[in-house]
Amino acid sequence: MNGLRRRLHALWRELLQEHTAPGRLAAAVLVGCIVGCTPLFGLHFFVCVALAYALGLNKLVVYGAANLSIPPMVPLLGFASVQLGERLSHGRWLALHRSDFALANVRALAKVFFVDWMVGGLVLGAAIGVVAGGLTWAILARRRTRAGAAGDALGQAIERARRRYDGLHPKYKWYARMKYVMDPCYRAIVPLVPPGAFTVDLGSGLGMLPVLLGVVGDGRRALGVEWDAAKVACGAHASRDLDGIQVLEGDARDADLPACDVITLVDMLHYWDAGVQRALLSRCRAALRPGGRLLVREGDPAARGGARWTRFVEGVVTRLGWNRGPAVRFRPVAELRADLEALGFAVRIDEVAARTHPGNVLLVAELPHG
Repeated sequence: MNGLRRRLHALWRELLQEHTAPGRLAAAVLVGCIVGCTPLFGLHFFVCVALAYALGLNKLVVYGAANLSIPPMVPLLGFASVQLGERLSHGRWLALHRSDFALANVRALAKVFFVDWMVGGLVLGAAIGVVAGGLTWAILARRRTRAGAAGDALGQAIERARRRYDGLHPKYKWYARMKYVMDPCYRAIVPLVPPGAFTVDLGSGLGMLPVLLGVVGDGRRALGVEWDAAKVACGAHASRDLDGIQVLEGDARDADLPACDVITLVDMLHYWDAGVQRALLSRCRAALRPGGRLLVREGDPAARGGARWTRFVEGVVTRLGWNRGPAVRFRPVAELRADLEALGFAVRIDEVAARTHPGNVLLVAELPHG
């Protein structure tokens, strides 16, 4: 009996202590809130454990966050999810009232409006999870020492870069703060930009990569090109007083590309069909100096498992308007590599698929010197 008790205590300690970095715990809260808003009653526990295992998150926190769907909250969450799902799917509201979602009716309504509830629940849960996860991350991050927060030189630069987004609207501020910590692309890309290099970041979003390159310094200069004016304003705010760093409004398909050493296309090509992608890659090739480097981060449509979730999320945020691309078209990585090699690049493919970003790769395409 004592041996069993010790094993249970050890298991409990392991569950409490696994994946407790602030970013991981924030992601666990986000995932749990999403699951909790779905109509998968009776399956939440199993879904939470499976997702926590697949994404490398704390199982207790994921399931704890999923319990936002406690009985008093179920009618409100169900009503909001079904209405939101119907609006997103069919562009209309349903003639329903919150009182229709009394606990006695919930399971029957979940069957009738399952698709609407699922679609709306995923979006509603993500919205709640971003807020709750952001607060979780903020509280835990404040408790870290500077050494723990930084960890190394690049970690220190990331810490300084994310603080430059303070003062913005909370949705931009917290998006930038969490993405710097959770997205592995920054740690993968910055070492590939040599000191003194001039980088053009197409589809720059909030200008997070140019800002980080400016913070890293060593003569690195960067231009971010983004067609969403609100995001350009955020990038301009964050890049203020950084020498050689600009974020400007423009369409990557026809913007003037100055001669440069590095061009980055991070989660951007998949908004366009193959013809537009090839034309854009050709324009990048013409702008790069000899020995230049083109860095393309994309999702691999052949990847399975959690990678499907990555592609689903990209489609949802595009439809909701956070990303302004016209559509989401992931092409096989082999096709992208062939396009780059046809332009004279030597190409290698690095995996940048952290647990929170499964299925992502970085195509590192280099031109010969001279």
